[in-house]
Amino acid sequence: MFDVLPADILRFLSIPLLSALVGWATNVLALKMTFYPLEFLGLRPYLGWQGIIPAKAESMARRTVNLMTTRLVGVREVVDRLEPGRVVEELSPGVEQMLREVIDETMSERHPFLWELMPESARDEIYHRAAADADEVISQSLIDLKLEADDVLDLEEMAVAALLEDRAFLNRIFLECGKQEFKFIERSGLYFGFLFGLVLMVARFFLDASWLMPVAGFFIGYLTNFVALKMIFEPTRPKEVLGLSWQGSFLKRQDEVSEAYARLVSQNIVNTQNILRAMFEGSGGQKLIEIIERHVLEAADRYEAVPRPMTNFLLGSDDYEELKNKIAAAILEAVPNGPLYDVQAYADEAFDLENTLHHRLRNLPPEQFTGLLRPIFQEDEWKLLLVGAALGLGVGLFQTFVVFA
Repeated sequence: MFDVLPADILRFLSIPLLSALVGWATNVLALKMTFYPLEFLGLRPYLGWQGIIPAKAESMARRTVNLMTTRLVGVREVVDRLEPGRVVEELSPGVEQMLREVIDETMSERHPFLWELMPESARDEIYHRAAADADEVISQSLIDLKLEADDVLDLEEMAVAALLEDRAFLNRIFLECGKQEFKFIERSGLYFGFLFGLVLMVARFFLDASWLMPVAGFFIGYLTNFVALKMIFEPTRPKEVLGLSWQGSFLKRQDEVSEAYARLVSQNIVNTQNILRAMFEGSGGQKLIEIIERHVLEAADRYEAVPRPMTNFLLGSDDYEELKNKIAAAILEAVPNGPLYDVQAYADEAFDLENTLHHRLRNLPPEQFTGLLRPIFQEDEWKLLLVGAALGLGVGLFQTFVVFA
């Protein structure tokens, strides 16, 4: 048993080297299988593969977004940051121009000759009153929106929908937030594989059993993945180990990860454009339209109480009523489609979502912060560990029946 030839030395030395290669390859493969391919590749339903994140995009998105909506920022807080007076100030020029066009178009269709002859003061009265009422509608609608924000805007629904539209971006969030951890996983496979291989080399020297290498390869492939994942997330809080402070690598980078997450999410997912679109096109869109319509009708009622001798005399009550209704309809149509987006720059400033998310995420307790990255490994984690084990088993069989044959 101890009569070792030079060729045997090379065979034994190959054990830790191959184990290191297995550890590295299994971890790299596990990561690739987590994110790619974006679409199912193969023959459905069983023969083929789709990246775990793209395949479980909705559940992944919901678990990631849930942390944001329950711990970091709420709907009411977002809407409360908008000041009605400032919103009116930002929207007024666009709304006023839109109303002038509606009034000109309506009057040119119904009474072109009369509209041409109408004194400038009479036209200005119509323009001015329509603009004033529009400002009041916007201001009062926003006040009511703040009271009913939870019924109008579903931040989670909005964010999940945006992520499902672009699964590659969902991958990007995890890849950028966890880039250091993924590098660690790859390298740790090499290191741990080599260490496990040294133990196996000694065991193989003293125990010449055909089952040893395949069984050891199976466990090496499994353990290199398992240990790497443990070291990323545990311990959640710093612990003293032999005089050294030790903490999961992801948790030690909480501030850096928070900054990356806040930047990506605020620029691409929870931004003003998506919020405005979700308010009108999401599940609460009808509720918002009802709020605006209510205030438009109130403005129309106020219109009746104000003396308007010139316009009433020139148009008559029926045509004046039609003009009023047309203006009201124009406001309802324009709010979600036109001048509304004039407020986007101010809303970005008021929401200040990037700084809000960054500050609150970096101050989360470590136990909650792990929820940002942990879901991608918890979802079908057993598959990744099994792939590593299977690859290790294959290499173990190769060593037994080829290297040591």
